[in-house]
Amino acid sequence: MRILFTRALIILPPGEGIVFGSLLVENGVIAGVIPKSLPLHGVDGAHVIDCDGDYLAPGLVDIHCHGAVGHDAMEATPEAFDKILRHHLSRGTTSVVLTTVAASLPEMQAVLECAKFYRSGGTFAVSRLIGIHLEGPYFSPYRRGAHRAEMIRHPSVEETSRLLNYADVFRRMTIAPELPGALDLVRELCRHGIAASAGHSDATEEEALAGFNAGISQVTHLHNAMSSLRKTAPDPRRGLVEAALETPGVVCELIADGMHVPTELLREAWLAKGWKEIALISDATAGAGLREGDGFRLGELVCIVEEKGAWTWTGEGSARCLAGSTATLFDGVRRMVAEVGVSLEEAVAMATLVPAKTLGLEQSVGSLALGKAADIIRFSPEWSLKDILIGGVGISGEGSFEPSSMSSFEG
Repeated sequence: MRILFTRALIILPPGEGIVFGSLLVENGVIAGVIPKSLPLHGVDGAHVIDCDGDYLAPGLVDIHCHGAVGHDAMEATPEAFDKILRHHLSRGTTSVVLTTVAASLPEMQAVLECAKFYRSGGTFAVSRLIGIHLEGPYFSPYRRGAHRAEMIRHPSVEETSRLLNYADVFRRMTIAPELPGALDLVRELCRHGIAASAGHSDATEEEALAGFNAGISQVTHLHNAMSSLRKTAPDPRRGLVEAALETPGVVCELIADGMHVPTELLREAWLAKGWKEIALISDATAGAGLREGDGFRLGELVCIVEEKGAWTWTGEGSARCLAGSTATLFDGVRRMVAEVGVSLEEAVAMATLVPAKTLGLEQSVGSLALGKAADIIRFSPEWSLKDILIGGVGISGEGSFEPSSMSSFEG
């Protein structure tokens, strides 16, 4: 099937700009980007979508997503995965790495087993499940965030060997690099093609740099649950934040939900790293898609949606912390443009091409380039999502549809 998007503002990677013209999809892949100044050849019989000046962008790629609509990846059931991935697809995210919390080995294995089963099933009308990100359990107890204290521990050779049995779906692990055995674990993950990320860490700058030298290639939710400047006399010390911002090649995750990181720090990170080394993430938990006051679980932690955020709930007057986000990746792209001042093509690349590269998938997804999967979102200049296609198939609610304004092109 051929689909021709016409009169569209096509968002290409930074440096290539935004092109006004037509985009051709054929048999589920991008077959051509045709500027308005060029004639339309080879499109006879294509179904036409008149975009009327709307934007076309690649489907978003979320490498850090726990859940949505009351469901969490830790449930480890196809039904939970289905509902999470369906929700995020409806918000423009076409590829997802589902993320765990600090958990026991059997709990982690259950999630990985479910991912293997789920990926073999060919479920329709949901985001692509790229694999699993094990966020923990090898964390600093001082930087555990919304993770259960009783699950925090040091790496072990036995656990590592068992987890590596799932290397086909185990895509990434977040580790505190200062822990005993952490650098050996990083090297072992890298040998198996699994990305290592530094996070939930109280590392000094020296410990962080040692982690990067061992193979850590990114950091998990920059500024959240990680060490920064320590103003302790007589020797102030820098931490993981400063090391990540100043080390070339280290990709920094950013949660641009308006709650985790102030606008000023989002801007500072962008200015320090440039778009090529920032991956926007949702860090969405089961509270995403719920209403104010609704409760949910993050692993075994009881949480609540309040003040447009997701929070741990420990009772009246007790301390609480953010329990991931209720936002989606599309919300983060909008905020980076509207509030931080990032160009649209750079903000889109941070949520598509950069995360795709961290997964080694940039040849198949992440930009509107010839031969890549036709994972496409269409949205208005006012940020209203209109069409979502995955593999060239339009998605709406529970299934497929013919995208809006479709007609047939006769040359």
